[in-house]
Amino acid sequence: MKLGIALPEQLERKFSPAIMKNFPDITIIIIPYPSIFEIPSLLSGKQKKLDVLLFLGKTAMEYTKAKITPVIPWEFVSRTHATILHYLLLLTLKGHTIYDITTDFQDKKLLYDTYKELNLDVADIHISFVPPYTFDETFITKTVQYHYNQYRFNKNQTCLTIFYDVYKRLYLSNIPVVYLSPTIYDICNDIRKAQADFLLQISRESQLIIIDVVIDERDNYSPLNTNEYQLTFENINVMKQVYLFAKKIQASVISVTETEFLLFSTRAIVENQTDKFHKFSLFDDIQKHTVSTVSVGIGFGKTAMEAKYHARLGVKRAISGGGNQLFLVYDLETIRGPIGNEKEYDLNISNSFLSISQQTGVSSVTLCKLHNMIVAQGKNEFTTAEIADALHVTPRTIDRIVLKLMQFDYCFESGKKYQQKNGRPSRILKFKI
Repeated sequence: MKLGIALPEQLERKFSPAIMKNFPDITIIIIPYPSIFEIPSLLSGKQKKLDVLLFLGKTAMEYTKAKITPVIPWEFVSRTHATILHYLLLLTLKGHTIYDITTDFQDKKLLYDTYKELNLDVADIHISFVPPYTFDETFITKTVQYHYNQYRFNKNQTCLTIFYDVYKRLYLSNIPVVYLSPTIYDICNDIRKAQADFLLQISRESQLIIIDVVIDERDNYSPLNTNEYQLTFENINVMKQVYLFAKKIQASVISVTETEFLLFSTRAIVENQTDKFHKFSLFDDIQKHTVSTVSVGIGFGKTAMEAKYHARLGVKRAISGGGNQLFLVYDLETIRGPIGNEKEYDLNISNSFLSISQQTGVSSVTLCKLHNMIVAQGKNEFTTAEIADALHVTPRTIDRIVLKLMQFDYCFESGKKYQQKNGRPSRILKFKI
């Protein structure tokens, strides 16, 4: 994995050696910047050389995102309770007060919760928060001025800032200030998380899948049943379309019988060529060039044997459904389909969806699609991967949607699902929409 880390150039010496020492198996490229406003130009042409980009703070990431478009995953290092505790202790050791502070750190809940962990009465704490100014070229000056004004009227006050430029100016003015940068522990934790997400995505994309294609039985009154030559030619025509499809998804083909074929490929290739299984062109090609229909099962698995078993299970479901259908079988409890004869739902945006959208910030169209997915599949418990496949978006997008819905109790975690014995569990999510 190639990981880029954008951090203030003043912190490069402090963090770089420890980062390199802790992650010898990762190619880490440090991108030091003198000012947040210069990050976009420094990143020019570098994104495609990286797999993941990590920022030291959310502000730096959001500002950069407003200037250039991410083409790889972007993450930022979060401040935690441990980070706040670390700097409150540092303030105490320096003889500064922690009961009266001014700060531009906007996570009020995290800050107050940290004080509660110290068994300090919040009523005894006075925290003055810098207004959420628009982040532009005047932001640093405005923030420094606010800190300065607060200190001028209260010399016992201490400043807590997440911006190095603010820290530098206040420090040079002899104002008690601490720079609330992430600790090396925070940075290492987020690098490990980014590495785990990257490896999980690579594993998912390279996962072996097996596609079982079966030519459906002809109607008893079909003229093909009375003409052996025509039946053979018809099967050859279907086979041709199967092999052309296999070429498209770079699959190897095993002809099990005259009417059954197994295709071996990877998840990433098939998802890319089928628009994440939403546009399975094999059905259209066979309908266009033959008079036959086919049933298809796509099996996922940790082994080829498991994937094959799941593919066979899927094709049986497709056959029993009347043919020209596709079922995706992830495991015995996670089966998606039918695809091919799927019913298209109108996106009727009800007032309830509009109300939920206003509360949560999730678009009413997305809420409608979630509702239709629940209705179509006849259940209300899904993993993130299942929702992502059904809504044709990335798991990362679903995580953001779920987080917003959870904050207002429209979604909650009902359990865990272990895909592998020693693997990380997937959340089972339940919706109230």
